[in-house]
Amino acid sequence: MSLAATESPFPIPRRLALALAALGPVAIGGIFAAKAGAAAPIAVAPAIVFGVLAATSPALYIAIAATGDAPPARRVARALGIGLGAFGIALAGLVMPAAFLSLSSLSTATTAAVTSLALAGAALLGLRRLARELGTRTPAAQAIFAVWAFATLGIAGRLWWNLAAEVMS
Repeated sequence: MSLAATESPFPIPRRLALALAALGPVAIGGIFAAKAGAAAPIAVAPAIVFGVLAATSPALYIAIAATGDAPPARRVARALGIGLGAFGIALAGLVMPAAFLSLSSLSTATTAAVTSLALAGAALLGLRRLARELGTRTPAAQAIFAVWAFATLGIAGRLWWNLAAEVMS
């Protein structure tokens, strides 16, 4: 067994990283809900994160497999878990600053912007880690990952922004 196989991919236990990935969107939704006076963001934020990932990740695997550079499915599932954990760790670090900026502002638009930036920043860091864990070698597979990441962020961003616009109105 190699050293890489026994090392944890996180500075904290894996279960804690995944718990942060589950609770982070709830916390961001809670910040938005507290400012806007609507409960929907608390449930919808994690639904967007996990729903979009569940809906788009099979397409990523299929498209990379078509290039001939796909890692085994087990490695892809592990990489998705690590990417999700990295998202959770990053978001955990952004929750308190987002809460401070959001709850000390006078505008729900500021809250929408700050919570959106927190989610987007954590998502970008999670995607960066996912790309590293997948370890695609060919330029075609790397391009497919980039297009998938852009589309996934676009779908999640649009769903989040639709929620924010509805809550702010």
